[in-house]
Amino acid sequence: MYCTLIGDHSVLIDFSKSNEPLKSIHALSKALFANKPAWAAEIVPGLDSLVIQLQRTTGDPKTAREQALVDLQKIGEQFEKQKSRKTSPNKIHRIQVCYHPDLGLDLPAIAKACKLSIEEAVRLHKESLYTADILGFMPGFAYFSGLNPQLRLPRLASPRPAVPKGSVAIAELQTAIYPRVTPGGWNIIGRSPNTLFDIDKTPPGLFMAGDQMQIEEISLDEFHRLDQENASKEIIRPLHKNKSAASIEVLQAGTFSTIQDEPRSGFSHWAVGPGGACDVTSLHLANALVGNPPEVAAIEITSTGPSLLFHEATCVAWVGATCEGVINNQRIPGNRPVWVPKGATLKFSPLNPGLRSLLAIGGGLDLPETLGRFGSHISADIGPKRLEKGGQLTLANPKAPLKSNFLKSLYKEGELPIYPKWQIRSPFLPTNSITQIRCLAGPHLSFLSAKERELFWSTVWTVSNQSNRMGVRLQGDFKVKKDLPNIPSQAITFGTVQFPPSHEPIVMLAEHQTTGGYPRLAEVIRSDLIKLAQAKPGSKLQLQLIDLEEADAYNTEAVKLQESTMNAIQTIIDN
Repeated sequence: MYCTLIGDHSVLIDFSKSNEPLKSIHALSKALFANKPAWAAEIVPGLDSLVIQLQRTTGDPKTAREQALVDLQKIGEQFEKQKSRKTSPNKIHRIQVCYHPDLGLDLPAIAKACKLSIEEAVRLHKESLYTADILGFMPGFAYFSGLNPQLRLPRLASPRPAVPKGSVAIAELQTAIYPRVTPGGWNIIGRSPNTLFDIDKTPPGLFMAGDQMQIEEISLDEFHRLDQENASKEIIRPLHKNKSAASIEVLQAGTFSTIQDEPRSGFSHWAVGPGGACDVTSLHLANALVGNPPEVAAIEITSTGPSLLFHEATCVAWVGATCEGVINNQRIPGNRPVWVPKGATLKFSPLNPGLRSLLAIGGGLDLPETLGRFGSHISADIGPKRLEKGGQLTLANPKAPLKSNFLKSLYKEGELPIYPKWQIRSPFLPTNSITQIRCLAGPHLSFLSAKERELFWSTVWTVSNQSNRMGVRLQGDFKVKKDLPNIPSQAITFGTVQFPPSHEPIVMLAEHQTTGGYPRLAEVIRSDLIKLAQAKPGSKLQLQLIDLEEADAYNTEAVKLQESTMNAIQTIIDN
């Protein structure tokens, strides 16, 4: 087992030279989950590697990484000694599948393409024992190996815009079950009524990498009966629709406004990415300004903000991209606490420079907890919906800011907003027209020639309007002479720079998929992730190669700056 650092906060354990890489990966991941090290935030199996993402630390990052590598060396030595011993058997799940043509939408075409009868195609599919190699794409989605070679088919030429929940599908030598409705390009051979991912269960996912699956064929009537019995709750939580005396009414939603808090941790092996606020630093600062703990869920505003009617006087603060709030025709700069009067409407000027701002609400919002957090993960359909016109945000404790002597001294009942003249330093301060994004070399940078590497780092990229919370898409003049090979899927993180066949890099953001098979050319350092979060479509970026020692210095400086700002806020608020 070979360990190497990926970026400044992950360790990759390489099994590519192992005789049975997946068997080793599944066994080691099982052992690590059973005794999870304190420094491990995520443990994510890939096809020929295992990636461990390290916990964020306010201490020396070098020391934290070195401790992880020392521990992993010991774990590896112990693992090698025990490899010859009999291991515990893989968990086997029995899954019901109906192969009726009404549900197996491509079954007749599959049989024809494979030169089989429909009965033969069904028999070959249901008789195999499948193994979940990895999870990815969406929560609960497992890539199963073990498909009979006689059923080998390519993906559909044109993906379906909506694959029904529970669809059992095949592509190449794999089969999979879609846990929810989603676009997809696999060949649908049947459908299962079983629930694969349920946020109300512990654990939420049915399959883990290494688990096995046997199929039990059921009739159409049995499918409908079980499907009704197993109908899970809608995992998207709608905002309150009933008006409350202590609430905020959404008059206009803005471009893309969502509820966000800190990233979820410990769910990536279920294919649930961390999510959370793209700009966590601004989240912490905004909360501090209204007297909240740093992790309290806030409203993440994108590009143009919402219009909000306050049915209760409330203290708020917005931090991040530069914008002004407008209350009763009064324009108010951000980065400070603001008391919004009862009955007032808060609007926002367009965000510029920057793309996102975090609006903290004093005392927080009354939200249901989902997988350990209260925020949205839009791409995974987890947590509250994005803000919609007519929605109601219930206030959890609007009087909480009055516990602060300073905030209490500002508060006066009336029609005018009240705020101090001072403001905190913005964590996002662009200095020129081209934003420099500092990166460490990715594990596949060597796929480029020396000249291509030089051109890659010198290219000025334009942020595509196809960017979203999943990733920042970059457009530029950079091309490679020969398409880079895909890699066996492995874990990716916030800041991974992937290079797809389009030659347009994708830099992963908060809601990135947990695994990917595109070459990763670079890894953005932690202190520059805020620059990615604030990258507007049309803005210019340049990736800058630095070494790990430089990355540690920049990251440490960023942590110290945030800590000093937070301490200064606390000194004022706690006064």
